Amino acid sequence: MSKWRVEEVPALKGYTVEWAEAGEYYLSKRNTIFRSEDLSLPFETVAKIGAPAWKEKASLSRLAQRLLRFQVTNVIPLSNGDLFVTFDKSVGIIRKGAYTPLDGLKRPARVLRSACGTDKSGKVYFGEYLANDDRGEMSVYEYSTGAATLEIAYTFPAGTIKHIHGLYFDEFTNAIFCLTGDVDAECRILRSFDGCRTFETVGEGDESWRAVSLQFDADSLFYGTDAEFRANHIYKVDRNTLEREQIGEVSGTVFYSKKVGDDIFFATTAENAPSQKENVAAIFHLAADGVLSELASFRKDRWHPTYFQFGTIHFPAFSHSQTELHFHLVGVEEDDRVFSICRND
Repeated sequence: MSKWRVEEVPALKGYTVEWAEAGEYYLSKRNTIFRSEDLSLPFETVAKIGAPAWKEKASLSRLAQRLLRFQVTNVIPLSNGDLFVTFDKSVGIIRKGAYTPLDGLKRPARVLRSACGTDKSGKVYFGEYLANDDRGEMSVYEYSTGAATLEIAYTFPAGTIKHIHGLYFDEFTNAIFCLTGDVDAECRILRSFDGCRTFETVGEGDESWRAVSLQFDADSLFYGTDAEFRANHIYKVDRNTLEREQIGEVSGTVFYSKKVGDDIFFATTAENAPSQKENVAAIFHLAADGVLSELASFRKDRWHPTYFQFGTIHFPAFSHSQTELHFHLVGVEEDDRVFSICRND
């Protein structure tokens, strides 16, 4: 019997848990951020992100919200009390109940969930996630607490990558890892020890290095592949030797993952890619002993994946608990509902 179970949290329907720390939870619903000490209703309203009136009105319809991508993707508390927030194609700061877009963004750009790396000094790093079909330049941004402007830390030259999946901080070595895609030569896992001014290659060259998120322990890094045309697997990479071990196969493309104690949870996405055997979003559990198993799955709903989003499983950017992990569902039959992964023991 698994040490973990999955159960719905009906009171959280319609909300996304964005940050989960003891006594300090942040949630979102459309363009509003909420705070809670224990996830009990009612929640305290922190701020509302400004948006065109027509979008606000349209997004009252769940399908329209999905169509417009009218959603928060990252909420990160900063040391000075501000919140760093990515919403739709904007990046900004919430300070004293007001949202202010940050200057310095070259163009509107999306940032994927949990894809902002925050180092020990409090600097936040993130990359541009755009279609970029013409393969133009792609930038990595740096934000320092209290600043009003973003800085460009690094720019990938034109013709080198399609886009940036995420930046992740490795607290064991103080390195920032950068994940890029999507075509074989563009699939890279890189790391930087100088604040993203330079990168060295951990692995590259085919879809087995195409990743969206990373998790770390003292000796290794772990990722699931986002492979469109080949079977998807969970990999473990030795941090020092960079030797890679294939742990096991999963049923679809892995976007998001989260570590809870010594356990890691990987979420596959229902996007009906050629590599996908069944069009479901699923959660796979990697136990501390290295055993990989499927914990839960959710079937894609009837709405078009390109217009109304893939079936995805959204974890908080940060979750402090060693016994529980919340997730929000999009584009599956249980759309807009929240579940919790809980320890049985």
